[in-house]
Amino acid sequence: MVDDSPTDGTRLSLPEELLLLGWDDERGKNTGTANLLALLGGAAFLDLALRGAIDATGKHVEAREGDTGHPVLDGVLERIRTDRKSRDVKGWVGWYGQRNDLRDEVLDHLLAQGIVRREERKILGLIRLTRHPVTQRVRVEELRRRAGALLTSSEPLDDPRDAALGGLLEPAGGTLRARLVPRGQRRAAARRAKELAKGEGMSSEVADAIGEANAAAMAAITAAAAVSAASAGSSGGSN
Repeated sequence: MVDDSPTDGTRLSLPEELLLLGWDDERGKNTGTANLLALLGGAAFLDLALRGAIDATGKHVEAREGDTGHPVLDGVLERIRTDRKSRDVKGWVGWYGQRNDLRDEVLDHLLAQGIVRREERKILGLIRLTRHPVTQRVRVEELRRRAGALLTSSEPLDDPRDAALGGLLEPAGGTLRARLVPRGQRRAAARRAKELAKGEGMSSEVADAIGEANAAAMAAITAAAAVSAASAGSSGGSN
């Protein structure tokens, strides 16, 4: 199949990048990302903050006027505007962390862009299996290379989106990071991701640009992951 990856350097949203970084090319789905649902929620709110589309500094998130032009992020903005309950970042990430909505919306947008394609087949004529192989392999491999470079560099990052992505790779877990860096660099990569998640390892300008939003997103992801783990443990214990 011809690879139709764009050559204009177009960058994906943070939720799209995170979903693709953990993509299993054989199984056609994400299998390598811990805390995926909460992580996507945190990534969406961090992305919106970087775009200036939300104000998350108060007791609840407020959507500013206008849209981003990105259908997934604009869908999040619409939920914020129409939701009857005012929520802070923690509340929203917790909400998304219990639902597949955002994951499905991100996948649909990847399909619409031709980055992945849908394949369906039946086993024994009864069980329907759906997988989504990557179509734009060059684009995805470049994303993985760039993410790996963020984790192995010792230089302060000077791009807010790179710093945000690098920090999100801390709660994304060691399985995902192991796919992005060589074995001998995995401990250093874990330390680097932790630094970025704490707002360190970046230039002062970048820290000023993402600091508050980054801290709120990381705290929200951690809280949502804890709730999810407790819920899973409770369910397991009742069986």
